[in-house]
Amino acid sequence: MIPGGGYSFCSEREAEPIALSFVAKGYHACVLRYHVGENRDFERSLEDAKQALAEIRKIDAKYKVAQDQIAVIGFSAGGHLAAAMSTLLEEKPNLCILGYPAILSSFAEVMKIKAPSLDTCVTKETPPTFLFSTFEDNVVPIENSLLYLSALEEHDVPFESHIFQKGRHGLSLGTKWFGASPEMIDLRFARWLKLVCEWLELNWEQETQPVNQTVNGPMEKNVLELPLDQLLEDGTNQAILFQEFPKLAEKSYYKILRRFSLNQLQQFSPEIFSTARIAKVHEQMKQSKRVGGKE
Repeated sequence: MIPGGGYSFCSEREAEPIALSFVAKGYHACVLRYHVGENRDFERSLEDAKQALAEIRKIDAKYKVAQDQIAVIGFSAGGHLAAAMSTLLEEKPNLCILGYPAILSSFAEVMKIKAPSLDTCVTKETPPTFLFSTFEDNVVPIENSLLYLSALEEHDVPFESHIFQKGRHGLSLGTKWFGASPEMIDLRFARWLKLVCEWLELNWEQETQPVNQTVNGPMEKNVLELPLDQLLEDGTNQAILFQEFPKLAEKSYYKILRRFSLNQLQQFSPEIFSTARIAKVHEQMKQSKRVGGKE
């Protein structure tokens, strides 16, 4: 848990109350206290987060902490730091949850830190992300969230998001127990906790799904059955397909087709992905593997 506070202080409403809410759901939880106020320094704060993540992953197995199931959650400026962990660190958390996060360098200036616009730092290595915020946020413009989500989509990073129409900044849990004043109580917004827990379980379940095995190891799919995005991860396959189907190199065209296999494309659009053309690229890909000593 990384509380917000504009790098001026750590908001208590976004610290232990959040952690205890996750503990009540059956999760281990801890709160990061990082450099703020007179000691504010983005690089030092990021180092605090890096060290905390490393220490968590060292916890003895007897305490039942899943080392490969570490999620970070940050709010506002804490969301900025959580997003920085997910984009700038070499060793990243497995999942990232951002609550009304500050993302842009313009807001970093307001917080008196030197940090890049984190949407420009997203890569395909950025962990799956859940982002929640409000359209009416009166402190951090919703633009911060939207640009970050756009960057995740651009790099094909899985994400889920809920932008509530109503609600001011810093709602924390949004419940009457933690609302400092009536305007900080918002029961619609409070649903984010349930949504996040469902999302966590969805992703942990995916990570523990067994891999189909054969005698010689993981089962390999026929390349004609692989989705294009997986097929194009191989540079040789990419060159072969782009030469035969140049429009696949166009981003907007590729995004429409990337979840389909060559066999599916042949069925849906035989005038473009004809049997002959599919057979041609398939043979070229097999030939390239033989030449490369992979078959």
